[in-house]
Amino acid sequence: MKKILVLFTALMCFISIPMAEAKKPTAEDVPAIGFKILESNNIQKRMVFKSTAQIRNPRAELDYKPKNTGLDFTGRIIWVYGDVFSLVDDDNELAGLLSYAVAVGENSYKGLFRGFFSNFTYSLNTKPKENQFDIKAVDYMVKAGYNPIALITVYNKTLAQTRYEWCHYYPLATKRMINVYEHIAVNYPQYLANNIYTGNIYYKNFLHNTTKEMKKLEKKLNK
Repeated sequence: MKKILVLFTALMCFISIPMAEAKKPTAEDVPAIGFKILESNNIQKRMVFKSTAQIRNPRAELDYKPKNTGLDFTGRIIWVYGDVFSLVDDDNELAGLLSYAVAVGENSYKGLFRGFFSNFTYSLNTKPKENQFDIKAVDYMVKAGYNPIALITVYNKTLAQTRYEWCHYYPLATKRMINVYEHIAVNYPQYLANNIYTGNIYYKNFLHNTTKEMKKLEKKLNK
């Protein structure tokens, strides 16, 4: 009886202890996560990672890319801007933004004169390029040990939704997130089977706003 009482008391103590929340990233985490992504994916293209307190384009309707991670195409400096740290909730989400930027940075090396015209060629074919960058970001995250579903949650926080895709350079934010989800479902289903973001409000909102698209995707995947 005493043993049962001790076990019951220990169990109640365990239940009463709240689970520790994920640590919010800080500016000091930016280079460490950035270089981890580069090294884990054997990316032999130099880039550096910096942060600034400056807030660039705080109006969400202006940007259709992850609005707080920018790339300097001449210096290959990936800048993380001040409001990122109020938007990301864990290292996975920051890694998502950085992985996307690394994909853009890697592309900046392609072409003549060490990628001098890469920005121009990108501008001629933005929608497919953006989808490619998103897919690469997922792969980079997984190889670096980050949860790729966080790319969906951070995109849902930062990507504006336009009315139509045909009159803009970038894919609809909804399409980009579905594109990411499909790549995870096909190539990394273990993250969906054991989804730690199920209760995340930004993930729930993504599912709530993509009901039709998810039904189509389900049919496609079940063929």
